[in-house]
Amino acid sequence: MAAKKTTYKKKSPTKRTAKANNKTLKNRSFKKRLLIFSLKAASIGIAAFFIFCLFVYLGLFGALPSEKELSKIQNHSASEVYSIDEKLMGRYYIEHRLTIDNDEVSPYIKEALVATEDSRFFEHNGLDFISLGRVVVRSIIFGDRAQGGGSTISQQLAKNLYPRMHLGFLTLPVGKTKEIFTAARLEKIYSKDEILMLYLNTVPFGEDIYGIEVASQRFFGKKSLHLNPAEAATLVGMLAANTAYNPRLNPERSFDRRNIVLKRMKEHGSISENEYLKWSQSKIELNYKRIDHNTGIAPYFREKIRVQAQDILEDQYGDEYDIYSDGLKIYTTIDAQLQLYAEQAVAQQMTRLQDEFNRHWKGQTAWARHPQVYTNALRQSRRYQKMKDAGHSDEAIFKAMEKSVPMTIYTHAGEKKVNMSPVDSVKHYLMLLNTGFVAMNPRNGHVLTWVGGIDHKTFQYDHVTSRRPVGSTFKPIVYAAALQDGVSPCDFISNEQVVYEDYDDWSPANSNGQHDGFFSVKGGLANSVNTVSAKLITQIGINKVINMAEDMGIKEDIPNYPSIALGTAELSLLDMVSAYTTFPNYGRPVEPVMLLRIEDRDGNVLYENEGNIPGDEVYDDDVAYYMVEMMRGVVERGTAGSLRNIFHLKSELAGKTGTTQDNSDGWFIGYTPNIVAGVWVGNDQPSIRFRSTALGSGGHMALPIFARFMQRLEKDRSRYQYHKGSFYVVPARLQKQLMCDDFSEQDPDTNFFDSLFDSFSRPDSVKLKKQEERKAQREERKKTDHKSVLQKMKDLFKKK
Repeated sequence: MAAKKTTYKKKSPTKRTAKANNKTLKNRSFKKRLLIFSLKAASIGIAAFFIFCLFVYLGLFGALPSEKELSKIQNHSASEVYSIDEKLMGRYYIEHRLTIDNDEVSPYIKEALVATEDSRFFEHNGLDFISLGRVVVRSIIFGDRAQGGGSTISQQLAKNLYPRMHLGFLTLPVGKTKEIFTAARLEKIYSKDEILMLYLNTVPFGEDIYGIEVASQRFFGKKSLHLNPAEAATLVGMLAANTAYNPRLNPERSFDRRNIVLKRMKEHGSISENEYLKWSQSKIELNYKRIDHNTGIAPYFREKIRVQAQDILEDQYGDEYDIYSDGLKIYTTIDAQLQLYAEQAVAQQMTRLQDEFNRHWKGQTAWARHPQVYTNALRQSRRYQKMKDAGHSDEAIFKAMEKSVPMTIYTHAGEKKVNMSPVDSVKHYLMLLNTGFVAMNPRNGHVLTWVGGIDHKTFQYDHVTSRRPVGSTFKPIVYAAALQDGVSPCDFISNEQVVYEDYDDWSPANSNGQHDGFFSVKGGLANSVNTVSAKLITQIGINKVINMAEDMGIKEDIPNYPSIALGTAELSLLDMVSAYTTFPNYGRPVEPVMLLRIEDRDGNVLYENEGNIPGDEVYDDDVAYYMVEMMRGVVERGTAGSLRNIFHLKSELAGKTGTTQDNSDGWFIGYTPNIVAGVWVGNDQPSIRFRSTALGSGGHMALPIFARFMQRLEKDRSRYQYHKGSFYVVPARLQKQLMCDDFSEQDPDTNFFDSLFDSFSRPDSVKLKKQEERKAQREERKKTDHKSVLQKMKDLFKKK
C-alpha cells in the first residue's frame, strides 16, 4: 500500500509578525545610521583633536619652549649670606629657592616622589597612558586619592616652568597639551635624574618657598640630603596641597598624608615592611626655621650688605650677576654668636625700659606739647592714605579710624592679634622706644654685631646708620684735640658757668645745676662736665676739634659751633664707633669692614676684601696713653660706674656715656683692648622722651645694653680674645701727669696769694704758655723715644 504523502501549506504572516519584522529592520537601520554617525563624529573629533594639537604645537595659543630654551633652564636661586663663623644669616631672592645637585638630596625624596606622583616615571617618555588610565579608573571612579594626578613628573615640571595661560574654557586643554609637548622635549634633552632634580628644585611648597632644599631647611632645619623616610614623605605629601598638608598649620592632615606616601613607597619597593611600620608610627617632629627678609641673623646688617654687594658686582662685572637669582655666596664679618648676645641684650633692656616708659607716661600724653607729632603720624598711616586716595575728607577718615578692627601689632613679647582702632594703633607705635647697637674689632675694622632696631619687620629704619645728636659721647674727641694741643690731664679748669659773647651769648650749664669749684681735665671727662668741655673747645678752637673728628674717621658734616663740644652734632652710631676705634688703637683709626668675600654658585671668587689695618696716627703717643686712662676713669669712678658696681663686669673697660638735650637720646660707647661697641636708645620722634635725666640719660637707657652684652661675652670662653687682655701700661714719665684729683674746691695751680686776686694774678696766658711748652717737649721726645705705642701696634699687626 503506497504511503500517504503529507503536504504543508505555508502560513501567511500575521499582522503582529509583520510589525515586529518592520521594527527589527528599522532598529537595524537606526543602529547602522548611529554607527555611521558615530564613526563620522569620531573621525571629525579625532581630526579636530589632531588639528587642535597641531595648532598648539604650531604656537597658535602661545609658542612652545624650544629645545634650545629648555636646554638652558636655570631656576632663580637665592644668594646666601654667611657669618664669619660660617652660620647662614639669610638670603636674597626673587623666589625663595636654593638650587642643588643630584648628589645633594636624600634618595628617599626621589623615591617618595616617584612612588606617589609617577610610579612609571622611569618607563615612559613624558606621557604615560597606563598611569593615566589607572588614574581615571581608580582615582576618579573609585576615589582612591593615593594614586596622584594624571600628569607625569615631566608634565608637572613643564607646568611649573611655564604656568598656564588663562584662556577661558580652553585653559585646561591647551595647558595640558602644551605640557605634554614640553614634557616630551624635556625627556629628549635631560636624563631621568636631571628631570627629577629640575622638578625638585622648581616645585613650590607654599609659604613663599620653592624647591626641596629650602623646604627641608624651613620645616626640619636640615639639608635635604639628611632627610629620613618620614621627613621625605612629609614634604612630598605637601605637593598635593601645600596648605592643607602643611605640617605646621595642619599637623593631623599632614600625618595622614605622610603615611599614604610611606605606603606607596612600601608598595613601590622603596622601603621595607618594617621600615614602613617604624616610620608610619613616628610623630612628625618639626624644627621650623623661617629665614626671610625680616628674620634670620642681623637683618638690618644684611640690608647694608645687599647694597654693598650689588655696588661691587655692578662696578666690577656690570649686569653679569644678579644677587637675587644667581645663587651667590656672600661672606661677612658678623660673628653669629656675638650677634645673638647683642640681640638678647637689646631685647632684655628694651623690654624693661619700655615698661618703665609706659609707666612714666601712664594717664598722660607724651606728645601733648607737640600735637603735630601725633597728627602727622595719623596722616602717614596706611589707612589714612588709602582713604584719602579714595576721596574721603579728614573728618570722615578720623571718625572711621576711631572704630576698632582686628589687627596684628608689634609688642616686645612678639606679634599680638588684637581688636584696636587705627587711632590707638598709631598711639601704640608712637610710644615705642627704639635702639641701635654695633660692635667692631678695632684691630681690623670687622663689624661683629649690628642691631638696627627692635624689630626689622616693623621698623626697617636702621638706627645704626641714622643720624642723631650724639651728646657727651663727642666729648672724648674734644679732649683728645685739647691734649694734642698741649693741655695736661691735671690742668684744673673752673666749673663756673660762663656767657660766651663771641658765640651769641652761649652759656652752657651742667646737667646737675652745680657750677662750683674746679675740675681737672681728666675729672671733667670722667664726670662729663659741660662747662669744662665748653672751655676746652673755646680755648683750642672749634676747627681743631672738627679736624680731629674727621681724622678719627667721622665722615658726616660737623657744624662749626662750639656746642658740638656738648654733642649737638648729628652723627651716626656707626661713625661714632668707628671713631672710637682710635682709642684702643692708641691713636690710629680703622675703617669698618663688613663684606669679606663673594663667590658664584660654583665657588669661584668674584670679590675678596684685601684686609684692613688701622691708618696713620691722628694724635701722638702721650695723648694715646692719656685718653685710654681718662676714659677708664669714666668707668671706674665716673658716669659709667654702674658697669662695675651694678653689672659687675671684670674686663678692662673704658668708654663714655651720652645724653642729649631734654633726654631725647641716650648713648654709650665702650671698649676693651679688642672690641668697641656702641648703643643708641631713643624714640624716632625726639619730642617723645623721658621727662627726667635720671631716666633719660645714656647711663640709664643705653649703657645697660652694652653691659648685658659684655656679661654674656665674659662668660664665653670661645670668645675670650674680646674680653681678655689689658691696655698698655702708662710709662712712668707720664704717670705723674695723671696723679691728681678729679675735683677741687680751689684751683690747685694757684697759691694763697694768687687766690686772693683770682684771675688777675694768674691770667690764662700763663696756662697757655705751659701748654705750649708741654706740646713742644712732647714733639721733641717723640723724635727720640726708642719704642713708641705706634711701634708696638705695628709689631702687634706683624705678629698677626
